Amino acid sequence: MKKLVLFLVLAVTTVTFAADPVYMTERAGIARGYYYTETIATGTTGRNVKIPPLGLDGAKITCTIIAGANTGSFEFTTSSDAEVLADTATWIAWPKGTVTGTDYDALTSQVTGLRGVSDAGEVVIEIVY
Repeated sequence: MKKLVLFLVLAVTTVTFAADPVYMTERAGIARGYYYTETIATGTTGRNVKIPPLGLDGAKITCTIIAGANTGSFEFTTSSDAEVLADTATWIAWPKGTVTGTDYDALTSQVTGLRGVSDAGEVVIEIVY
């Protein structure tokens, strides 16, 4: 009787995205929607947030930054979904630039990703779609 011995070698590869991308959380309610919030430490850039495609209903994406006496901003991209998730997207500063206190903006055009930036002090971002 012959014995056949097999050796199974597993190669484990860990892939780490520089910005640890995330998807927005779907919200419950009358209409479909999404929400994301994050606290960003001083002098750092937040996680890449993949934005779901906008419907044809003219939905807007509202970006809020809560900075108190600190300063922060948003960046957006129109790069591909794959580039957002791989942290290779081209990021563009939002039109309001760096803000202090609490401020928001409503985006009415397509973007594929958003992320917050803390310029000085801890800031909180909220994204609602």
